Amino acid sequence: MTNDIQVLHGNAAVEAASDADFPGSTNPRNYRVSEALMDKAMTLLDNAFRGKWGADKALAEAFSTSDFTLAAFAAIDTEMQRQFDDLPSTWRQYTDTTTVSDFRPKRLLDKWRNTIGFEQVPELTEYPAEDARGKDVNEIAVAKFGRRYAISWEAWINSEAIQEFEDLPGVIARQANETEAINAVSNLIAANRSGVNTNFFKAGNNNAPTALPLTLDNLDSVLDIMAARKSAISGRMVAAPPLQVVVPQTLKRTIERILAVRTIKKTETSGGSSTEFEFDNYVGVDYVVDPMLDYWNTGSKAATTWFVLPKPKTTRPAVWAAFLRGHEQPDIRVKSAGSQRVGGGDISPLAGSFEIDDIQYRGRHIVGHQTGDPTFTYASNGS
Repeated sequence: MTNDIQVLHGNAAVEAASDADFPGSTNPRNYRVSEALMDKAMTLLDNAFRGKWGADKALAEAFSTSDFTLAAFAAIDTEMQRQFDDLPSTWRQYTDTTTVSDFRPKRLLDKWRNTIGFEQVPELTEYPAEDARGKDVNEIAVAKFGRRYAISWEAWINSEAIQEFEDLPGVIARQANETEAINAVSNLIAANRSGVNTNFFKAGNNNAPTALPLTLDNLDSVLDIMAARKSAISGRMVAAPPLQVVVPQTLKRTIERILAVRTIKKTETSGGSSTEFEFDNYVGVDYVVDPMLDYWNTGSKAATTWFVLPKPKTTRPAVWAAFLRGHEQPDIRVKSAGSQRVGGGDISPLAGSFEIDDIQYRGRHIVGHQTGDPTFTYASNGS
């Protein structure tokens, strides 16, 4: 056994990595934890979390062995992965995803699809090439995010740390989930969080932010404009992909009321006479309410800002999120004690560090984001 226990076995988090990626550590996927030991760890943890008499002492005694420590953190990591998978990921409803092999930028090729169908090829004639002008190249990269936590050895001895370990899976899962949401919404909101991302929503992309409030008439007008979009290269009409409205929580009731309208009545007056028209609501668009927009956008117009974007996995993807291949889910690590007993033998991380007798653990998640094709995108500050 080595000194540093690294719990990295959720969703193939380290399946593609060798032990050389983690100097001075062991990969639990390469270390067999018996079912009996895992069951014991889960039982002792559960008893301690429920406050069963004497369970805290039994757990502390069990943690004196490195094998049990690894099994216990494997159990905690498994619970963290379960909670992480159960958390909602609203951003996936409007963001396409991709994976990258490492931290270097990856070419993200968006095909504008200026042509429809094949061309006729005469006998003994070379096949025509695709119009390379109908492409745009961006680069997407991932970054490392995380946080370190610590509890004192005294808190562990006093059994005050039991609550910390009970909360640990949920804390790591929730913060990793929030990191993904912030990563995705950063495509829409400026880096300084002051409002719409004008590096993407701009006149050069034909999608500069407007000041139209979210109403049925304004939404209809935006969708009409989208339906008439033309390719910047060919100048021809481009078929719009399925679209959806993306709003913060503050506009949830507004978009619900708009899309709940079934019949619209309008009156036109001409030559002193009035004619009333009645027709069905033809908006026919879905919507996504992302509460992270309320939190991440700190601009004065945040409460009224709304977007129209293509749905994921359709033509002309507009916003992207990236994950590091083999590390798509967060992991938990616990720091070694960094010392040995005088008589020899490694010390459990729960015995406290050499320097200040603290017990440190940390969560890590790796994500990235990038904007794509702006053709069928729209943003409004709402006023």
